[in-house]
Amino acid sequence: MAGLGIDSANLAFINYLHVIGQTLNQKALLRNLISEERWAGASREWRVHSARSPAIGFTVDGGAFPVADKQDYQTAKVARRFLAAQIQLSDGAISAIKGENAAISAVESEIQGAMTGALKYFNGVNYRDGSGVMAVVQTGTSGTTLLADDARMLWDKASFDVYDTTLATNRGQIKVLRTASAPTAAGYATVTLEASVPGGTTAGDKLVWANGAQNSLNLAVSGLDKLVDDAASSFQNINVANFPRYSSFVLDNGGTLRDLTPFLFRAMLAGIKQKSGNERPSDGLKVLGNSWSLINVEELYEGEFRISPSDKVAGMAVSSFQSALGKIDVIVDTDALYNKMFFVDFSQIKRGVVQPLSWRRQGGEIFLRSDNAGVNTATMLEISENYIMNRYTSGKIEDLNEDKSTMY
Repeated sequence: MAGLGIDSANLAFINYLHVIGQTLNQKALLRNLISEERWAGASREWRVHSARSPAIGFTVDGGAFPVADKQDYQTAKVARRFLAAQIQLSDGAISAIKGENAAISAVESEIQGAMTGALKYFNGVNYRDGSGVMAVVQTGTSGTTLLADDARMLWDKASFDVYDTTLATNRGQIKVLRTASAPTAAGYATVTLEASVPGGTTAGDKLVWANGAQNSLNLAVSGLDKLVDDAASSFQNINVANFPRYSSFVLDNGGTLRDLTPFLFRAMLAGIKQKSGNERPSDGLKVLGNSWSLINVEELYEGEFRISPSDKVAGMAVSSFQSALGKIDVIVDTDALYNKMFFVDFSQIKRGVVQPLSWRRQGGEIFLRSDNAGVNTATMLEISENYIMNRYTSGKIEDLNEDKSTMY
């Protein structure tokens, strides 16, 4: 029986298109937690309440009323981001496929690989700050080995641009060969490269996700580390220094790591309640952190937090407890940033979608023949951006001490 052509592969592929976006949205934890909102155009604007009206006060019988005033609003704005991914089948692979079932199996294999990578990538970048930085160089800045603070996004065969700490100077590009599973004594990842580290690379330099000649510097979606923050800079078109209420409650320790304690946890809850002006999150708070941080909550502080998950819970299995802010769900995510813990009011965070994740078609086909090589490529594209309406009902704890046992 002759092998199938690219047209047959396309037909088999199309049969499974409907499950791809649904699977990504359901299984990528943050995409599941962040509600989706459709919008059109290159950007989205809305108004943020920055100050209350002072036209209120006591008077006397027959006295003057307060002078009318308006509440102050600022215009927030976000721009769309483009995320793309590709999979390929070679002419030889397609011609070797015998029968429709085999074609479906081959395509399923490619889809599964693409979805697995996309799930990891989506979840990883949705915790970061939108700069495209995936890790920070520590030591070992010469030869074919370097140490990085985080290896979960340093995938084998992936390329990264090495930038200085200010993201102003591009020192060159590296390609990861492999990453050791065990961390060093200092908790860093040992990364082996295909070639030598670019000249001038030093501790503190940042590794930015690259896709050939196109890197992701400042092109990634805004993750929790950007959405939930108190940095005194412009964010979503609003100057945070001028409007400090438009920021999250953050507990840091000046870069010095410290252990998580019940007091620190409760101080965060109290701070969010106070900063929000008694505006309790309508859906409660989700506490997100990596395995090494939140296992302490589950094991060490169970008594203090009164964790008592229901035995009739639907959906993801999480520990929860009641507080002055209502229900608190504690969610462990292997992709959450190291040394940080997020306390998030997801009722205020949206994923604005201009174009949902979909496969680009030409003449009804997804796999397109290359004119330069014997391969057939399918490309998926999403146009979206994460944004937050009110930041003061969320917060984060930084500079947490962790004892990692694996870098994966």
